Amino acid sequence: MKHIYFILLFLLLFVGCSTKEYYTFGDNINIISTSNKYKKTIAIEKIKVPKYLTDTSVVYQVTPYRVIRLKEANWLTPMEKRLTNILIDYLQKSLNNPNIYLYPWESTKETDIKVSVKIKRFIAYKSEVILEASYKIKNLKTKEVKTKLFHTTVPTSHLAEDIMKSMEEAYFKLIEEIKKDIIE
Repeated sequence: MKHIYFILLFLLLFVGCSTKEYYTFGDNINIISTSNKYKKTIAIEKIKVPKYLTDTSVVYQVTPYRVIRLKEANWLTPMEKRLTNILIDYLQKSLNNPNIYLYPWESTKETDIKVSVKIKRFIAYKSEVILEASYKIKNLKTKEVKTKLFHTTVPTSHLAEDIMKSMEEAYFKLIEEIKKDIIE
């Protein structure tokens, strides 16, 4: 009888623990490739993100001073890595250029352009997702540097799924701006 209680207790602890839902974005976007191949080799530095995006929990800002975790909502992969990979993948496909890689580790070619991105704010607050960032595009041949600030808001609700969709939309606005500045 003790064994049955022990097994039931173990099952309750194991099964009864709250389930976690994992979220990601950027996987289901149709990227239209440009007809002309952009031939320059581009290095992308790992994107810098605020501390609240380095944790596995998805967070929501409820007041100007308070941030809470969304219950049972977690990032599938670390956001620094995910946002960097989305940027690389987007640029490779949209520019029709396989020579876009993570800086400095994945290059075998001499780099023409280096891109650095710093996310300053990327969070749902009230009824919108806010994305504030800065980025730098450096031509390593000519030493020319473009530094830009970026800000956008996208409407959302308090549901985790809607927040993900809005974060994805906001992030793709940022990377489209980066792409435009690269090819200018």
